[in-house]
Amino acid sequence: MIVRETQDDTVLLITQEDHAELSGQFASHWGNEQFSKLKPYESMVFATLHHDSGYREWEGIPPINLPERRPYGHREDSPSFEETELRAYVTNVDWVKAHDPYAALIVSMHRTGLWQNRYDVLGPAKRKSERSQETWAVIENLESRQRDEKRLLSNGEPGFERQLWFNYKSLQVYDVLSLYFCCNGYEGERLKEDRIGPVPVSYNTQEEATLRILPINQTAVHMSPYPFDSSPLKIGLRARTLRKRGFCSEEECREAYFKAPRTLLHFEITR
Repeated sequence: MIVRETQDDTVLLITQEDHAELSGQFASHWGNEQFSKLKPYESMVFATLHHDSGYREWEGIPPINLPERRPYGHREDSPSFEETELRAYVTNVDWVKAHDPYAALIVSMHRTGLWQNRYDVLGPAKRKSERSQETWAVIENLESRQRDEKRLLSNGEPGFERQLWFNYKSLQVYDVLSLYFCCNGYEGERLKEDRIGPVPVSYNTQEEATLRILPINQTAVHMSPYPFDSSPLKIGLRARTLRKRGFCSEEECREAYFKAPRTLLHFEITR
């Protein structure tokens, strides 16, 4: 659950699948005269849409941070999260694989990469996070399966690994860009300037770019260089608005979460 506190004693709650849906909007529109369109296109859009669907089990009945009067956020330690997380992530990779093995490989790499600073593709970590033995066991299992899938899917093609890493890096960009609009890109209620990079530009070169995001107003930003196929790119993000109050129990707060009105937040990205 992505949590963005506001200044009027309400909180915006964005599920991981709604965050991923926004990421998918970026993937589907990625590519123009400067940036390569994704390939395989449908597999990459599918992977992007479901890269965080492992949270589905957790967010269906979210645990409540009662002192904060809302569900736990994705960057908070919550009871039994790791056990549920590890099981759900592996299950999600299997679910995606049943529909699209290439998409499942990308989703699996995304998951193991997140536990290891995205394999440093967006720069080195300022501080490495500690991981439990249970998490490392899952990482080793998934990475072993990834090696098997690479051999199977590559079919001996020499450019397969290079294309795969281009696509993995691209998903990290869509993930971070979605998080900008969900929670990371704000100073108070206003969007702030930011940069995302290095961003892969073309399957045929080693060229990379840094995307510069400049706010125009509270719902529009200018991006340079511009990576999408149309301008302005109009995007939508679904969120729940929860009014915080003195809930007597987790069940009462969860009921308010279930009943919270849904809002579609609209944004524009322009050249």
